[in-house]
Amino acid sequence: MTLRLRNTLTRQVEPVEPLEAGRVRMYSCGPTVYRYAHVGNLRSYLLADLIRRVLLYHGIDVFHVKNITDVGHLRDERFDRGEDPMLVAAGLEHKSPAEIADAYEAAFHDDEAVVNILPAHVFPRATEHIAEMIELAERLVDAGHAYVSDHGNVYYSVASFPGYGALSGNTLESLRAGHRGEVEHDKRDPADFALWKSAGEGRLLKWPTPRWGEGFPGWHLECSAMALRHLGERFDIHTGGIDNVFPHHEDEIAQSAPIVGRPPAQLWVHGEHLLMGGLKMAKSAGNFVRITELAADGTDPLAFRYLALGTRYGRKLNLTDASFRAAAAGLESLRAKLRSLGPPPGDGPFAAPPRTETGPAGDRAHDPGVPLSDDGRALHDRFAAAVDDDLDLPVALAVVREMLRALLPADERRWLVLDADAVLGLDLDRTWTVRRPAVAPSSAEVDTLLDERTEARAARDFARADALRTEIESLGWEVVDGPEGSTIRRR
Repeated sequence: MTLRLRNTLTRQVEPVEPLEAGRVRMYSCGPTVYRYAHVGNLRSYLLADLIRRVLLYHGIDVFHVKNITDVGHLRDERFDRGEDPMLVAAGLEHKSPAEIADAYEAAFHDDEAVVNILPAHVFPRATEHIAEMIELAERLVDAGHAYVSDHGNVYYSVASFPGYGALSGNTLESLRAGHRGEVEHDKRDPADFALWKSAGEGRLLKWPTPRWGEGFPGWHLECSAMALRHLGERFDIHTGGIDNVFPHHEDEIAQSAPIVGRPPAQLWVHGEHLLMGGLKMAKSAGNFVRITELAADGTDPLAFRYLALGTRYGRKLNLTDASFRAAAAGLESLRAKLRSLGPPPGDGPFAAPPRTETGPAGDRAHDPGVPLSDDGRALHDRFAAAVDDDLDLPVALAVVREMLRALLPADERRWLVLDADAVLGLDLDRTWTVRRPAVAPSSAEVDTLLDERTEARAARDFARADALRTEIESLGWEVVDGPEGSTIRRR
C-alpha cells in the first residue's frame, strides 16, 4: 500500500506518486505574522505534518516549504477592503513591520514545536521574494493573462484562464453575480484579482518595479512565486485549510498554470475548520485561543495533538473544555499503559525504533525490520493501512490501543506502539523520561541557555532554538515567548 489523499482538485482519493523517485516536494500555506497563530491554524499545520510523517514512515524523503506572509496579506479585494493588517499591528504595538514579523514568527515556531510539528526545511518570507513576484507578474502580463490599469495596479484576468473555478467549483457567472460592494473602478471584470497594487502616499511597505512604479504584492502572487522559487514548476502536494481553497489556491493555480502548463501541484489537500463553541475560530468571534493559553493550567499541549488525531482532517472538529480534558486523559491513559510495560531494552531487535524526523529509515510501513509474531505483524499492518487510507488516524489510534492489550510479549507490544508513534508524534518514547531534576540549576545557567536561544531565533536557526528550549525545560524551567522577547519561569 501507499499513502492516499483526497485531492480537492479532482474530488478523488488518489495515491501519492512522487514526481521524483523516493522524494516528495510539499508546499504549505504558513502563518500571517501580524498576530499569534491560534489552535485552528495549528490543526491545518498538523495536516501537513501527518502527511510528512507517513511518507517518512514509507521511507520517502520529504522536502517541505512553508511560507511566512509578512507583507500585504491582501486577501481578496473582491470581499475585503480593510487595511494591511501588518501595518495596523505595527501601529498598534508601536513597532516597525519587521519587528512585528520577527516577534510573531518566532512565537509561531515555538507553538508548532510544543505540538511536535516537524519544522519545514524552508520558511520563505514574502518580503525576501519580491523580485520573484514582480517577475511572475510581468510574465503574466506579457502572456496576456494580466493587465495594468490606468492607476498602476496589475490585475489577473480570470476570463483568460478557462480552468478558473476547477478547484473550488465556482463559476465566473456566480462570482460576478455574488460580488459584494463597489467594484474597483480600474478593473475590467469584477472577478479579476490583484497581482500587484500601486502604493499610496505614505505607505511603509512598498517596493519599486521596472514598469509600474512603487507598489506591493497581492497575497496570492506571493505563494505562487515562492513555490516556483523553492520547489520548481511542478511539485507533489500543496496543503492548507479549507478556507484557502477559494480564493487563495484557486488564484494560485490561475497564476501558475499559464507559466508551467498545468496546476503546479499534483495533489491539493485541505483540512476542515476547528470550531470552538460551534463557530470557526477567529478573533471576530471571540474564540481565538493559542496553544499556550489552552495548556495554561499545566496540561500537556500534546493533548491538543491527541485531540486532533481523533477526528479525520476532512471533518470539522469542535474544541470544548470537555473535549480537551478528555483528550488529556486519553493521552495520559495511553502513556500509563505503555509505562506499565517498562522501558525498552537498550539493544536487540525490540530496542526503541528510530525517530521518524531524523529522515527515512527504510519502508517501515511495509517492512518493520524486526521479528514480529503473526499477530504483531497483523496489528502493524492494520496501523499502516489506516494511516495510508487518507490519514484515518481515529482508526490508527484504536489499533494502537489494541497493541497495548494484545496477548503478546511486552517487548513486542512496546515496540509496536513506539513504531506507530513515528506517525502519531505524541512523544511516547519519552514516557519513561524523568522531566524534572531533583535540584534545579541556578537561574544564571539557564539564562545562558536562554541567551543562546535568543541568538538562534534572531539568526532564524529554529532547529537550534527548539533544541535549546528542550534543554531548558529538561532543567526544570519553562520558556515564555512574546513580542517583547523571551523569559523563563520555574516549572
